Amino acid sequence: MKIVKIFLYIFFVFLFHNIKAQNPPKPIDLPFFNLIEGTWTAQSDMMGMKMNEELTCAMSLNKQFLVMNLTAVSEDKTHTYTGMGVFGCDDKGNVTSWWFDHWGVTGTSSGTGKIDGLKMITDDKSVNYTTNRTLELTGGQLVMKFSRTVKTPDGKEVPISGETIYNKTK
Repeated sequence: MKIVKIFLYIFFVFLFHNIKAQNPPKPIDLPFFNLIEGTWTAQSDMMGMKMNEELTCAMSLNKQFLVMNLTAVSEDKTHTYTGMGVFGCDDKGNVTSWWFDHWGVTGTSSGTGKIDGLKMITDDKSVNYTTNRTLELTGGQLVMKFSRTVKTPDGKEVPISGETIYNKTK
């Protein structure tokens, strides 16, 4: 029993020493992520309603992830939407994405994509929809285009598409 205790002690000392000795990866330095950091505003059309949007983008967790927070409020203030996206990228521009919103689990999606210069394209899936989304910096604006297929409760697939042009405010 004493030998087992000594072995376990040595094992845990070695394990914790190696964990402590590891350094986190260097911060990601992608021009696209760096340039979209800040606050952006736009007016969009969501399901036939004019919505005033605010999109805040910030790097997080040792600059390993871009976090987007989106709020949208209808002009008459009767409808709101809130969502949060998390985007990670490797040194080759390959993106992994997650989206969460106030619809809960049914609004959660994950996806993959690519950053090429000042454009990011992602394909996302959830239990209720699939989306192809393009975010592109052009002319000092952030342009978001999407095409989505939504599954209705009766199993039908409904296509939706749109474009929102954001202007940087901060």
